[in-house]
Amino acid sequence: MSVIRLLMVEDDATLARVLSRELRDRGFELSAFASADGVAEAVRDGRPQAVLLDLKLPGRDGLELLRELRAQDEDLQVVLLTGHGGIPEAVEAMRLGAYDFLAKPTRLDLLEQTLRRAAEKTELLAENRRLRRAVSASGERPRFLGASDAVARTLDLVARIGPTDSSVLIQGENGTGKELVARELHRQSARAAQALVVVNCGAIPDELIESELFGHEKGAFTGADRRRVGLFEAADGGTLFLDEVGELPLAVQPVLLRALQFGEIRPVGSTRTRTVDVRVVAASNQDLAIAVREGRFREDLFYRLCTFQIEVPPLRARPEDIPLLAKTFLAAATARTERVLDWSDGALRRLRAHPWPGNVRELENAVTRISLLARGPEVTDTDVEQLAFGPLVVGRATLPTLNIPELERLAVHAALERHGGNKPAAAEELGISLRTLYNKLKESEPAAAAVQAPAGDMAATS
Repeated sequence: MSVIRLLMVEDDATLARVLSRELRDRGFELSAFASADGVAEAVRDGRPQAVLLDLKLPGRDGLELLRELRAQDEDLQVVLLTGHGGIPEAVEAMRLGAYDFLAKPTRLDLLEQTLRRAAEKTELLAENRRLRRAVSASGERPRFLGASDAVARTLDLVARIGPTDSSVLIQGENGTGKELVARELHRQSARAAQALVVVNCGAIPDELIESELFGHEKGAFTGADRRRVGLFEAADGGTLFLDEVGELPLAVQPVLLRALQFGEIRPVGSTRTRTVDVRVVAASNQDLAIAVREGRFREDLFYRLCTFQIEVPPLRARPEDIPLLAKTFLAAATARTERVLDWSDGALRRLRAHPWPGNVRELENAVTRISLLARGPEVTDTDVEQLAFGPLVVGRATLPTLNIPELERLAVHAALERHGGNKPAAAEELGISLRTLYNKLKESEPAAAAVQAPAGDMAATS
């Protein structure tokens, strides 16, 4: 029987001692509290699978704590246990999201069953959230952009292949936009209204890949304390995008081949197969034909994936697309920071002359840095040289990161340093409002969040 992480809040010391002993004997890993103090923090840090909560507590009652816990984690299931409860309290508890309401004294077997069902529901809701994160959100997504002949040929191939149900292999260097091509294939297919599930095969540990793709049954291996839905099943009726498919271990490849050939999957630990209707689009930054010759990839799986093949061109093969991409990325970046910034002709020429070994991803990172650090309102070729290709220096420090919040923090503090702490002047140089400057300072320095803006600074905004 699987161990369940349980947090109990009970102020009756004798009852708490008895319940702790009995529940631990029944396989619960238990933390006990005598009041509401510290419970919310313990739930946040320990992530219990269920909470057993007394209705009457010293200081704050159980309903108030229930309201706080559900606001903190709406998936967490709470069982209320009380000797004082009546119909009004039970109705209110259910309205606030309690899983169940039990009156003292209650049978231990009933309490155990209720807590186990509550824990299973907590885990099921968490699993559903995991799957929803894997499934692409609805709404407008980034598109594969470009006006070059190379992009036109790629998009023409996508338009002809997209409406089919055939598997597609997308090959290209890192950062070229293979996932955008996969999303475009899905968007133009008859499955567009269904899920697009994205799997990065290179990011999953080898021992977990089969479980991640096909799911597992409860008890299939150590730690498998509940049934888990695999990503093939989550993509049923839609499209499964296997990014970096060349990273799949050889041991898993025959199972994937069967799923592609017959639409059948078998969760780890199960004796029964399930049928799914999934279109598979795969991508790789390596030449899989070479991997086949070297014995690193199964030949039959390669041909099953490669009904159609799309080669995504590197950015250096389509330099005429660089101005369009740079303008698109700059517009998106300045929309986030309220800056007014545009490219000079010289800046765009300098961007076009660069070979971009990191492709579109490298260009987007460079534009993000420029959008935060260029003084503007026009980006010059000197800005490009210094901020995109040279050693980046902010204040007296070399820029250590490409993380956008960290870049913003460095840019704000460098502007304040240049202007001797004058916030209106720093905000003007950065091209943002004074209120936005204060927000950025509060985000980067939580300890300063309570500090109010000086009256003289706020007057500058009027």
